[in-house]
Amino acid sequence: MATKTDIRSQHVRDVMAHHVVAVTPRDAVDEALRLMVEHRVSALPVVDGHDRCVGVLSATDLLEMAQELGGEIEALNTTEGLDHSLLIEKIEHSGFTDKSVAELMTPTAVEIEPDASLVAAARSMIRNRVHHLAVTQKGHKLVGIISTMDILRALSEIED
Repeated sequence: MATKTDIRSQHVRDVMAHHVVAVTPRDAVDEALRLMVEHRVSALPVVDGHDRCVGVLSATDLLEMAQELGGEIEALNTTEGLDHSLLIEKIEHSGFTDKSVAELMTPTAVEIEPDASLVAAARSMIRNRVHHLAVTQKGHKLVGIISTMDILRALSEIED
């Protein structure tokens, strides 16, 4: 079993998701939304033709663009979290799904290397106010993604 000192010696590569669902800037927003729901994720890295991370599309990006829907979107955000299916329905009816990922994405992703510590990952998330980091190697090549849930999972596996 893990000990309390193990968390400081763990690296991003130890807990990151290696299978990453990503989109390209040319993809349609409706396809990105479908992938978010299907894979139960709240953010998708955006990659170019060489698997380099060029941005991120998150539920937050979509919510910011859908602010004109007002209270309807806010009502979808329950204490149990955002109901992605209802969000998609509202956004589809708003016309946002006609847009490309490039039009709505955050054009830079916060990146971290696989050899970085989990503590460094947590600090980067706090400093940048994000819940996901693109795990990249030389040349911004996407090799994984780490989320706050991945870090919490590692913490929860520490033996008392």
